[in-house]
Amino acid sequence: MRSVKPFSERDPFRVGVVALACVVLLAVGVTVLSQVHFGQRSYTAILAHTAGLRTGESVEVAGVPSGEVTGIELRDRDVEVTFTLDRAVELGPTTTAEVKVATLLGTHYLAVHPRGGGSLPDDQIPLAQTSVPYNLQDVLDQGTTTLQRLDPVELADALTAVSGTLERSSGAIGPALTSVGRLSALVEKRSDQTSALLVAARQVSQLLSSNTRDIYGLMQQTTLVVSEVTARRQAISQLLVRTRTLSDALTGLVRDTRADLRPALADLDTALAALKQEDGRLQKALELTAPAMRYVANATGTGPWLDLLSRSVIPTDDQQCAVGRC
Repeated sequence: MRSVKPFSERDPFRVGVVALACVVLLAVGVTVLSQVHFGQRSYTAILAHTAGLRTGESVEVAGVPSGEVTGIELRDRDVEVTFTLDRAVELGPTTTAEVKVATLLGTHYLAVHPRGGGSLPDDQIPLAQTSVPYNLQDVLDQGTTTLQRLDPVELADALTAVSGTLERSSGAIGPALTSVGRLSALVEKRSDQTSALLVAARQVSQLLSSNTRDIYGLMQQTTLVVSEVTARRQAISQLLVRTRTLSDALTGLVRDTRADLRPALADLDTALAALKQEDGRLQKALELTAPAMRYVANATGTGPWLDLLSRSVIPTDDQQCAVGRC
């Protein structure tokens, strides 16, 4: 078995070469991995100019972020833009692309519109199938024509006035531009969230559109409920009016019969007092009658003395048969 030399006995030159080779391989691996997009495919598009498009900005298909601009290279008279897309997105031979402004502060994105059947030749969208928000040459031509119609003396005076104004407000322009730059950076940083918000808003709009019939039915039911509540309100209003009328009538009746009701109520009090007095007398009579009724009940019970004493008074069955009343 071959013995392993201690680290202190190894050749420093060889160790350094091996370590350097490992570092180089590691750097190459990291670079390759950073450039490889798993689950994505790389394409190119030829543009007349970048129109402000920058590396790292989003690539959208049907309004949904699906890739990223990975490179921009200047050619003779145009620009070649390299971008990635999800492999699920298939680009046909008539696919178009255009640069669009995402925000008012200068962020952009590349909008790709897949069209046609089959595959995109050489994975490249030609110049004839791309567009940009503006053409620099057209802008310069229009500006030249406009400048030719201006009065140079008045233009010089205006520029002089603007220069004097800017010079007097130079202390405030710097912070203002700094704030605008911060705002632009913030909007660019939140561009993904803004895109997600727009996608959610589109989904809500589609949901409302698909449920239009149900919403219309709900509005009809709401109309019926409101009509019923209005009818009940009118009925309650009429009931209150009639109750007020009845109250007024009762008030008038009491006012008109007040002179007759006073003697009647006085006579009623007298009658009630008399009935209460008679009730006391009847209660006392019942209390006195109770012992007498108890004695009569005891005397007329099943005891033999009343039957013996009343035999001569009450005819018996034999006596009745004797007179022919059997």
